[in-house]
Amino acid sequence: MKVKYKRVDSSVHGEVKEIKLIGEDEKDKNYFVFWINHNNEHRSTRVSHKELFDWFKIDQVEFDKKFMKASDLDEKLAV
Repeated sequence: MKVKYKRVDSSVHGEVKEIKLIGEDEKDKNYFVFWINHNNEHRSTRVSHKELFDWFKIDQVEFDKKFMKASDLDEKLAV
């Protein structure tokens, strides 16, 4: 699966079919979002906390389901 990085803005919500994973960027407190667009293309982008909620139109419940800490991801990949 090839993932393309995409710069996003407030219009991204119309393109998002499904958010697959939200990961943290520990260096600068941003998030990486891996998502599928309306054409079934895999995308990724980096956003701030405010941008994540405003632009992707998600709520806290969806965030909690999709969020994975970097340490948890490292641990999962090591198995």
